[in-house]
Amino acid sequence: MPMYWKGISSTITVMNSILGVSVLTLPFCYQQCGVVLGSFLLISSSWLAHSSSVMLIEAAISAKCKTYFGLAQASYGTAGKLVVEISMIGLLLGTCIAIFASLEDLVAILFLKLTGSPITTWQLFLLLVAITTVSVLPLSLQKKVFNSAWQSLISIVFYIFLTLVLVINCLISALSGGLILEKVHLWHWSGIPTCLPILTTLFCSHPLVLPIYFNFHGQTEDEANAVYKQASITVVVFYIMVGLSGYLPYAGSVPGNILAALSPSLVTDGIRAIFLMSLTSNFPLVILPCRQAINMLLFEDKKEDGIFSVSGEMTFHRHVIITVLIIYCTMIMGVLVPNVQIVLAVTGTTMGSIICFICPSAIYAKLHKDTFRGRIILGVGIVFLFIRTSSMSDFTTSELLLQPVRKSIVAEGTRGIKLTNMTAGP
Repeated sequence: MPMYWKGISSTITVMNSILGVSVLTLPFCYQQCGVVLGSFLLISSSWLAHSSSVMLIEAAISAKCKTYFGLAQASYGTAGKLVVEISMIGLLLGTCIAIFASLEDLVAILFLKLTGSPITTWQLFLLLVAITTVSVLPLSLQKKVFNSAWQSLISIVFYIFLTLVLVINCLISALSGGLILEKVHLWHWSGIPTCLPILTTLFCSHPLVLPIYFNFHGQTEDEANAVYKQASITVVVFYIMVGLSGYLPYAGSVPGNILAALSPSLVTDGIRAIFLMSLTSNFPLVILPCRQAINMLLFEDKKEDGIFSVSGEMTFHRHVIITVLIIYCTMIMGVLVPNVQIVLAVTGTTMGSIICFICPSAIYAKLHKDTFRGRIILGVGIVFLFIRTSSMSDFTTSELLLQPVRKSIVAEGTRGIKLTNMTAGP
């Protein structure tokens, strides 16, 4: 029985590392690409991400390296290590900014619902500082975050709750005759450039693959691979249910963020409150690899056997200083940068491809073996990189970025508050 629950705990942790705020954009993606093409792209993205994650694990075991940076160093020297470090830092800092931008919106929404009056700029800033200091910072200072399954469970509960609400809403629409099947599309090629940056980064958990894998104490390689496979399949089921149940009732006009389509109610407010806790509990999962990458880039701590150190082995003072700088600098960026979606589009669409597809396949071919599967993932990563870069201007100006969560509930007099979006980034 303990082994059974240990497997469940590991699966929940991996699922939480994959799930992200971009799940709220899936109904929009289904509208843009259609039901069949959207599901096909979603499943294909899952396979690509899972395969590249397995390649990272196999390469790490073969080379006896416990970090992504050690693998890059062992395969392509200092240049390869530098590429991984810079790409990972940029990707994760962009993710931190996205989380703080989302927290800012959620705090403003909940403040309006509780007090009945819009929040001022200074009130919003002080509340964000308080949440960061009381909750985000203590969680992020943990050297090992993967043993706290309850933190991951909070996020999973949110996604389950969101899925149930969307499914029930879809069933109610179907029973009441609200579904207009004529407006439901099955296949739209034209939606690929808009949705590809989202769908391919929905499974971008590669900065956490090796830290999580090497925290699976007592589990064999096959057991760990089974955990990753189960987590990937479960997440795909979640995504498809959210995408379909969110798209069908609003087939005529699906907002970029599905929460904007839900009518204001106690249930909707509950989703936002759980989402606030989910974002807070997810911060340590982002901080760990980011802190590790900065430590590698600036200090390059290396053990005698050639294995680069993990975050838990850096000095206490360095651990605290790097964590504090990451948290409060990205918090200020999330508050001050008016066009945060541009930063997220740049980091997510370029560095995401490098970290998720290009580097894993190149490292695997160099350290383990060259395979046809690896060549496919490498080619797809290069294609994604060019497609995303070329379509970046369209992505940042599409309807997706014009649908803030608070649009559905904020009074007209409060429209001047800075609206960020929760749709970009991994």
